[in-house]
Amino acid sequence: MFGKNMFEKLMLGAALVAAGAGLSQAENYNWGNVRFDGGGFVSAVIFHPKAENVLYARTDVGGIYRFDFENKRWIPLMDWISENDKGLYGTEAFALDPTDPKRIYVLGGTGYFSQGRTAVLRSEDYGATWDTSYVEMLAHGNGMGRQTGEKLAVDPNKPNIIFCGSRTKGLYKSSDYGKTWTSAYKVALSNAEGNSLTNVNGISFVVFDEAQGKNADGSTKTIYIGISETKDNLQVSNDGGATWKTVSGGPANLMPHRAKIVGGDMYITYADGPGPHNINSGAVYKYNIAGGTWEDITPSDSVTHEQSPTTYEKDYSSYGGISIDPKDPKYIVVSTLGKYTGRHLAKNAKGEERDNYGDRIYTTTDGGKTWIHGQHYGDGINIDANGTDWIPGNAIHWAGSLEINPFDNKQAWVTSGNGIFMTDDITAKVPVWKFMSRGIEETVPLDIVSIPGGPLVTAIGDYDGAVYTDINASAQRHTPTVGSTETMAFAPLSGSLLRTGVITVYGQYESINYNVMYRSDDMGKTWDSVKTTLKGPKGMVVLSADGKVMLHRPEMGSTTYRSADNGATWTAVELDGGQTQNSRIVADPVNPDVFYVMDAQANLYRSDDGGKSFAKYGARLQNDAAGEYYNGGGLIRTVPGREGHVWVPMDQAQMWLPKGFSENGLAYTEDGGKTWNRCEGASTAIAVGIGKAKEGADYETIFIWGAAKEGDPIGIYRSTDKCKTFERVNDDKHQFGGPGNGNFVQGDMNTFGVVYMSTVGRGTIVGAPEGTEFVTKMRDARQVANFAPAMQLENRSMHVTAPAGSTLSLFAVTGKAVLSKQVAGFAHVSLESLPAGRYVAKLLDARGKVLANKFVTLR
Repeated sequence: MFGKNMFEKLMLGAALVAAGAGLSQAENYNWGNVRFDGGGFVSAVIFHPKAENVLYARTDVGGIYRFDFENKRWIPLMDWISENDKGLYGTEAFALDPTDPKRIYVLGGTGYFSQGRTAVLRSEDYGATWDTSYVEMLAHGNGMGRQTGEKLAVDPNKPNIIFCGSRTKGLYKSSDYGKTWTSAYKVALSNAEGNSLTNVNGISFVVFDEAQGKNADGSTKTIYIGISETKDNLQVSNDGGATWKTVSGGPANLMPHRAKIVGGDMYITYADGPGPHNINSGAVYKYNIAGGTWEDITPSDSVTHEQSPTTYEKDYSSYGGISIDPKDPKYIVVSTLGKYTGRHLAKNAKGEERDNYGDRIYTTTDGGKTWIHGQHYGDGINIDANGTDWIPGNAIHWAGSLEINPFDNKQAWVTSGNGIFMTDDITAKVPVWKFMSRGIEETVPLDIVSIPGGPLVTAIGDYDGAVYTDINASAQRHTPTVGSTETMAFAPLSGSLLRTGVITVYGQYESINYNVMYRSDDMGKTWDSVKTTLKGPKGMVVLSADGKVMLHRPEMGSTTYRSADNGATWTAVELDGGQTQNSRIVADPVNPDVFYVMDAQANLYRSDDGGKSFAKYGARLQNDAAGEYYNGGGLIRTVPGREGHVWVPMDQAQMWLPKGFSENGLAYTEDGGKTWNRCEGASTAIAVGIGKAKEGADYETIFIWGAAKEGDPIGIYRSTDKCKTFERVNDDKHQFGGPGNGNFVQGDMNTFGVVYMSTVGRGTIVGAPEGTEFVTKMRDARQVANFAPAMQLENRSMHVTAPAGSTLSLFAVTGKAVLSKQVAGFAHVSLESLPAGRYVAKLLDARGKVLANKFVTLR
């Protein structure tokens, strides 16, 4: 058991009853994440300069977080984001009011989500609640240069004034605490929008220099902006932003990334591009504001030469983060950016050493004359996994933001492409960097499997996924790792799993990519390489119910391939003309010969020959007369143990529609597609999932991301009566931007009421009724053949647990056999065809041995 209070440390609190007349609401739910820790690019960290223990982090696709110093975990602050506004999870900049630690501002927007909509978010209570101002300047939190900054800055002398740099439209100003914005300076202009924003960073930072005096209205006179260009890239205004001029004399052919002003000097990091990758060189410079002079203080590295014991040479790497002790301007820390010359060494849970190479972090206490770092080969352990099982063997990389704690100058924090690291003593000869990402969940979930009687298995972008018997404990990534696991195939009758991806082998002069496939026959504990030559990389994988047939459609491909010999040979699957190249194929969970797929015109295609060929089956699901338009966006679902049961969400999130989504509803079949039923309880179903049945119910729980009735808010809804009625389980504070890239909701098959959801970058969301005690009767897949046999009659369905190769037989009281059905694993056998009466049910193994028998009465 997980324990009744396992969510207390994890959750932000119970869900509130959603507002809205007539909206049916389930019991209160708690919300949190299936724990992974980090897993994405944290773009920046920022301390409040005057209030102790106020620290925030922003991410490129997962919103912002505040650090809880008492519990040493991060608290997510943007879970209220709706599906229509999911692009705001791409946070490009943030700023704190130096006069009021409760105020925080965030610039959010993603070029390829929410039609590129951009907003400045404002909070006056440490991020507990927010106001939103949509703005014309375009942000792209997942674009190049997202780690530069900050583009937002609050006037320290008059905090109602805020400046914001944009990627394409220059500098903007607000005089009312960020509510309204006007153009202040047209510079670094571009016509880029949408995906083309990726390579246009515009203004990289805005910095106020309050030491240079005030204007007549009390605002700060001197403001600097950095621009992601290689000339005229540092500009200053000495009249509060009314006029601007270029500061000359800086390094040539480099772009400014971050800047700090301390003691009359400005310190700037540079690289030859916006970063965080595709950069090669850079520098660190000090600009004396009063004298207008520049000094190259780029870190030096000790290099042994034959001519002398030690010399010091400039390390002209690209540079990102910089921080300066406000009490001692000679005490500086900087980080390289996108370089892989520093050795990062950790011990895993078994005590084995694992290393990788990433960015270096330099420290100076003499203003840049000499520098030290503890990431040389042979320096020893310098990474502490700090309770995260997967981090050993990974390095600090893309270190674009680095901050000294202003109240503890030995403590430093650095961002990385996989999370956040912190050291308690940056002055040590070999600083040890703890992985401090507990609470930050920035993975992009792509698939999930809740195995009846087994663990939870996830598939995520970039970091493979993991197997969980406890969702609140750190778990190892699937090993061998393949990076992005796009789908996870599961065979319920054998307990097998299948995944595919790409591994890269690095040589001295080149790297080679290999398409690989891995199979697990012990529910993800171990993975064996499938000896095969695949037709293409990554993509979709499917297993037949018994695990004997594999289907693979490579990434960006339109052809699906089949193997019945564990990948030794592959043949193209025949499709009867349907537009199914982008649709997800699913296997029937009981009949190994049957697979299903929906095309973009709402036609079901079915295979009855083990995936060799598919043909159009049954009636078209789309109702043209009712004005329905189905575009094949949702993942169709089968029901564990029920042959022929398929559920289809009929809707999509479509920004061009008035409500942002279609309203066709939810459909299901119980006869493999011959006939279809429409769910009267769902007006909109963008995604559908199946979970464990409620006690006393005769059908599994149905979850949707959608709405019950027209006019209901879009959210996560639950039905325990086979979709006659739905009740909302989330609330407006827990929307998470909707199901995002993975586009799934899915119930837990072992604990009633538990639901999982994918996101655009907030990790794998989990919700559970308050007080839930998770069932963790995890069976070992190697014992699949030894299930404890059992039979239970519910209405006119026999629920069976049986080893592979078993048969359920029913006999009339005369001894005549009236039904014989092969069963394995967890199965449901319909008895609707039998007349009322008394029968003997026998469960036989593959050799005919009686495993269980009982009298049953059908009414």
